[in-house]
Amino acid sequence: MSVMDQLKLEKYLERIHFSEAPEMNMETLKRIHQLHPQYIPFENIDPYTGNIPSLNLDDVFSKLVTESRGGYCFEQNLLLREVLKYIGFDTRLQQARVVWKREEDAIAAKTHLLLIVNMHGQEYLVDCGFGIVTLTAPLLLHNEEPQQTPNGQFKISKKEELYILWFWKEKWLPVYRFALEYVEPLDLDIANWYLSTYPESMFKKNLVLSKVDEEARYTFSDHTLNIRKETNEKESVAIESDKQLFQILKDIFGLKENAVKLLKEKITKE
Repeated sequence: MSVMDQLKLEKYLERIHFSEAPEMNMETLKRIHQLHPQYIPFENIDPYTGNIPSLNLDDVFSKLVTESRGGYCFEQNLLLREVLKYIGFDTRLQQARVVWKREEDAIAAKTHLLLIVNMHGQEYLVDCGFGIVTLTAPLLLHNEEPQQTPNGQFKISKKEELYILWFWKEKWLPVYRFALEYVEPLDLDIANWYLSTYPESMFKKNLVLSKVDEEARYTFSDHTLNIRKETNEKESVAIESDKQLFQILKDIFGLKENAVKLLKEKITKE
C-alpha cells in the first residue's frame, strides 16, 4: 500500500514547482523527471555527518519535501517511485553497479537505485538520484541509439542480460550497469547501511552536492563548486571557507538552515 495520498502529492508537486494537474502520460513523466532534480538536490549531508539516512517512506517524504532537504539515490528514487505509483505509473525498483569514472566492466557492488517505468508496453529508465550526471528525462530502455535529454546525451547499451547507461562528455563514459532483477527492501537497507557507515565510502568521507536546471549542472565536491553549462562552458569556484560553503548550500542548492546546522555541528566537533 502506498504511503502517498493526495495531500502529500500536492506538497511534492509544490516542492518541485509542478503547477499542472498530473496525469498518467509521457508529458507528466517528462516534466516531473526534469523538475525533481532541479528543486530537490542530491546531497549526502546525513552520511557525511555520521547519520544513517532512513529509508522509511514517511521519513523520506518528511526530509525531502516537508523539511526542504535533499538526499542520495535511495531517498530520491524511493520518493519518486511513490509519487509515480500514486499517479498511476507502473513503476519498479532496480539496483545498479556504479562504474562512473571507471571501466564499464569494473568490479562494483549494487549501490545505486534507479526506477523502471512501464507505460504503453514500453519500458523506461527513470533516475533522479545519480547526482553529477543525473538524468533529467526518461530513457527508452530497449533502444541503443543516443537519446537527447534537456541536460546532455545518454545511451543504453545491452549485452546479453546486462544494460549499461552511458553519458556523452567528449566521449561516451559508462555511468552504471544493471540487470533486470527483483529488488527486496532488505537489499536497499544493506546498500544504504554500507554507503553511510563504511569508513572508505565516498559518501562518508566527502561532502557531495548536486542539482541540475535548464541552464547547467551544479556540483560541489572536494572544496570546489563546478558549474557546467549546457553550452559546454565550465566554471570552477574554490570554496575556501565555511561561510562560503554555507552560502552555496542556500543560494545554489536551495537548502535551508536545518541542513547548514548539521554541517556546523560536524565542523564544531572537528
